[in-house]
Amino acid sequence: MPPSQTSAWRAIVRVLRSTAAGALDSMTSVVFPADCRVCGLPLSGFSLLPVCDSCWNELPAQSGALCTRCGESLHFEAPETEPLCRVCSSAPPPFERAVAHGVYCGTLRALIHLLKYEEVEPVARRLGVLLAGQVLTIPDLPQNLLVIPVPLFARKRRQRGFNQSDLLARSAVAVLRSRRPEMHLKLLPGALIRRRATESQAGLSPHQRRTNLRGAFFVPRPAQLAGMDVLLID
Repeated sequence: MPPSQTSAWRAIVRVLRSTAAGALDSMTSVVFPADCRVCGLPLSGFSLLPVCDSCWNELPAQSGALCTRCGESLHFEAPETEPLCRVCSSAPPPFERAVAHGVYCGTLRALIHLLKYEEVEPVARRLGVLLAGQVLTIPDLPQNLLVIPVPLFARKRRQRGFNQSDLLARSAVAVLRSRRPEMHLKLLPGALIRRRATESQAGLSPHQRRTNLRGAFFVPRPAQLAGMDVLLID
């Protein structure tokens, strides 16, 4: 065989070996489930969501005395039937009610980081179920709602490639529609725009959070929201 043909056959063999190795790697990743991305323990089965059932079970709903306006934990005994935190008592916020499933720490924090920074988008579907459950606890929940995900600053949106609040909102809306088919929900992801970057809200007090966000957003088409009830998801 001429040298040129020998070199060509060697190149083909190298390609075949590389292809076979890649196929073996793919087969291995399919046959052997990955470890849980939160606790590190082996997963018992195959799933697009690499989080074990034990970690999902570690997400109990927030309990104890909560402010009936902003949903923050009250660090004092609240004898009133509708207690308010000190911030809401002194400066009532412009919204009617805020709810959350849990505190941003531990397993919940790890799951949100998987979504935000590692792009594990199936996390949003599971968290959206929990979020919808909390929305349904709101007394006198309006039947007609505009659902608006909190937007990212334009530069952050380009860097990340997606908005985690938008994914959560879409999941929550799907759950709400299935559980409350009589509700009329309209998702409006572009109804709110973030005009400047802000600090992370994690670790800030309720007062600091409000100061941090003051003037950060604007509504480009106010008439679109005039007179409407809005469900803001973050």
